[in-house]
Amino acid sequence: MSQVDVMSVDDIPPGSMVRVEVKGQPVCLANVDGTLHALHDTCTHGMASLSAGWFDPDMGRVECPRHGAYFRLEDGAAITPPATASVPVFPVEVRDGRVLIGTVPNIPHPFDTP
Repeated sequence: MSQVDVMSVDDIPPGSMVRVEVKGQPVCLANVDGTLHALHDTCTHGMASLSAGWFDPDMGRVECPRHGAYFRLEDGAAITPPATASVPVFPVEVRDGRVLIGTVPNIPHPFDTP
């Protein structure tokens, strides 16, 4: 697995969320009290950008701005309707003050086309 350097860790303080691109994949990057989580940025229900939604660091979840589905940051699980499918997660690491997101081949997403 390779890693992509996406930003300085200082650019994503605790309690914040941002969208980044990793080899063409949209990624929602969230900081929960210094722990970074990276998940596919597209809701599996309505194709909305999760990073444009609402982030609840206390509950460890992000809410889709379109229909209000919640996804758990830790594993991408859809935890409320109308979404029923999880979003893929990416490995994330901080090294030398830089945020590195792992690239995982063939990450499935319901809206990916073959």
